Amino acid sequence: MADMSVPAINHPAPLHALLDTRRALAQPVCHDGGRYIDWEEFRARVRQRARGVAGSGGERWLLVSESPLEFVIWLLAVLHAGKTVVVPPNTQPSTIARLERFFDTVAELEAVSDTSPDAPLTALQPRAALIDLYTSGSTGEPKRVRKTLACFEAEIETLEKLWGATLGTATVVATVPHQHIYGLLFRLLWPLAAGRCFDAVTCATPDTLQQRLARFADTVLVSSPAQLARLPALITLASLQPPPRMFFSSGGPLPVAAAGEFTRQFGQAPTEVFGSTETGGVAWRRLENGDAWTPLPGVRVDAAADGALILHSPFVDGHSPWRMDDAVELLPGGCFRLRGRLDRTIKVEEKRLSLPEMEERLSEHAWVAAAAAVPFAGARQTVGAVVVLNADGAERLLALGKLAVRRELTRHLAGCFEAVLLPRHWRFPDDLPVNERGKLTDDSLRALFSTGTGNAGERGLLPAVMAVRRDSAAAVTVDLHVPPQLLHFAGHFPGLPILPGVVQVDWALRLARSHFALDTRRTRFSALEKLKFHAPVLPDARLRLQLHWDAASGRLDFVYLTPQRKHASGRIVLDVET
Repeated sequence: MADMSVPAINHPAPLHALLDTRRALAQPVCHDGGRYIDWEEFRARVRQRARGVAGSGGERWLLVSESPLEFVIWLLAVLHAGKTVVVPPNTQPSTIARLERFFDTVAELEAVSDTSPDAPLTALQPRAALIDLYTSGSTGEPKRVRKTLACFEAEIETLEKLWGATLGTATVVATVPHQHIYGLLFRLLWPLAAGRCFDAVTCATPDTLQQRLARFADTVLVSSPAQLARLPALITLASLQPPPRMFFSSGGPLPVAAAGEFTRQFGQAPTEVFGSTETGGVAWRRLENGDAWTPLPGVRVDAAADGALILHSPFVDGHSPWRMDDAVELLPGGCFRLRGRLDRTIKVEEKRLSLPEMEERLSEHAWVAAAAAVPFAGARQTVGAVVVLNADGAERLLALGKLAVRRELTRHLAGCFEAVLLPRHWRFPDDLPVNERGKLTDDSLRALFSTGTGNAGERGLLPAVMAVRRDSAAAVTVDLHVPPQLLHFAGHFPGLPILPGVVQVDWALRLARSHFALDTRRTRFSALEKLKFHAPVLPDARLRLQLHWDAASGRLDFVYLTPQRKHASGRIVLDVET
């Protein structure tokens, strides 16, 4: 079936009057994975749901839908009902539990329906329509960032002026979730306002991405640095056909090597957008033109006395100028370079250490592709280094061993840092452990050290975690190394050691409890289903464990894989106390 045509884009419609926009009733708004949802159906669903919400209790409505289409319908309906939208940082049960005092109603659990004839809704007041986005905050406690619809409208107007002509009528395809400001804006609200169709399928795998690009032919891709950086190792970039008009990336810096791969294949690097939940978009760059950032139109950047970025922006509602925790180097013409996070300076033995500087120095070594540093609190503060080795480094690791590589990297750092500041702990994963938003957090880095080493009673019982990737709120991929010295191999079996199946089940449950924040007191083992052991796991194996958690049913699906075969799979059923 041929794709439905979309009219040429002019100026984006203001979100507060979106439903009154004159558009062809058959114009596609979204493809839900099975069919197109046209403007007539979309508008009717928002209007009917808004009237249902207006007649229901609760002023603050939490949106947790995994469907981008349902999410944005709920968002517009809640706003048109005069209520406040609450967007959590993720939909993990523990996160929702911590947010309980900040919302009154969970939108998807509330049965709202209004079957009265479709009728127009009153236009919104853009500065009175409120969306509360929550982040984890520096302490781990939920932090509210209140945005008005006017903030989003101002940024959409700017984005469309900057890139609208290039995007034209392209369909928006995404690998990132919609529950944070980048995905919400670039994947849903900007396309809606501009009249572009968006795809409701989240491309969690390269295969899905290839299928969706081929399905729509004319596309733009909204992705993250971690996802884009992994693509060249997983598929041939030339297989992304037809290629998207643009690749967008946000959430962190794109590795230079990855940008080079895209430039060689497509003629330009992905367009990186720098910003935050609090500020919205700040600046953009494409690395084939250098590492400097160009402020978005209407945005101006200054530097404070301590080097902090001072932002003047129309996207920060009532709070401009805004001090950010990023160190900045101002350049001629209003551009700037980022020089790390000011809030990532720690003290070790009363000496100050900039973690971004240590990461930068590590990355300068000829064996290193990427690096991250993480602090550990204890009797004395120490630092751990997580290093992704390039091809040369990986060869040296195999030939010389971890101790020799650690000594070489320590020698390299010793030329820049005092001995007391040097890393005391090292890990060499295949990738940095980013979450589903492409963010690298201290918790995910520390997990590489805590999982697989354990306390004194657990040493020799657990695998080494080499990398962790959050594929979605409900899916995690963990790369494991099975050390030959594990106690589980003793006597199982003499002359042919293999990893016991019960141990594989235990590891899957342990890692799921860690990465899905499953409280052991509220999630108890109930049953095993569909358990199959396809091939033995031998000492020194490198496994990929795929975990999928269905919180509604209490089912945890797991699969152990190597590049050659599937080793084990099954389902663990948990009794979940509510």
